Amino acid sequence: MHLTGQGRARIASKLQLSYSGVVKIIKLYENAGNVVPMPAVRGRKNGQQRLLKSEQELLLKGMIEQGAPSAYGLPYHLWGRDALAMLVHKQTGVDLPLRTVSHYMERWGYASSQLQNAVPAKKKIQEFRSKKQHPQILPELCWLNRTLPPTLGNPAGEIISAINGRGSLRWLCLPAACGAKGLSIFLHGLLADMKKNLLVLGLSKEEMDELAVQISLPLQQANFHLQCAPEMQEADPEVTTETVSWHFGKNVV
Repeated sequence: MHLTGQGRARIASKLQLSYSGVVKIIKLYENAGNVVPMPAVRGRKNGQQRLLKSEQELLLKGMIEQGAPSAYGLPYHLWGRDALAMLVHKQTGVDLPLRTVSHYMERWGYASSQLQNAVPAKKKIQEFRSKKQHPQILPELCWLNRTLPPTLGNPAGEIISAINGRGSLRWLCLPAACGAKGLSIFLHGLLADMKKNLLVLGLSKEEMDELAVQISLPLQQANFHLQCAPEMQEADPEVTTETVSWHFGKNVV
């Protein structure tokens, strides 16, 4: 009707539309070439209804990158869901459910595939269990990973993380790559937080040699001890427990 030269008021009267509605439809046609309205974006907008404000998120991320939980008066040595939830409450007064804490970990990059790598870690743990014939129950198995993710402002820093067979993640941000010293700090914290007999997988033989120099005594927390095992090579599937397991300490943390 518009293209045949009929006026907007006449169109509105004939089609029983409001005059302003006819104007909008014609303008939409002139701008877009059709009169089909764009579908509305559904769902929450980015950041909408989050429990933490953007400035709070930046503050918390900075604290995680700059120190361990114990540096902020928390009863943990490494970061994990419990430690992160406690830090959020202490700094903001907000109580986050652990499921929501996991979402924030993903958003901030601490539970990304680059850091956590849960599926390969679980696979490695299962492979270790299946290839070993142990006369007694194995301790808690953890897969260790060292990365240089972009979450740290300092490109020379690193994140050391460990994940167990249930997918529980613990990590520590180091402002600089500290070699065996940083790994020693992480392993001390891992044993102190988990309070279980641990067997850590995924270390290279070079890292274990460096640790042997760094730590001269076995590592023990109360009645719990920690062992390390070098990463198994595909060409050496039949490594015995005696050559794989390596005890390195009895220091009380």
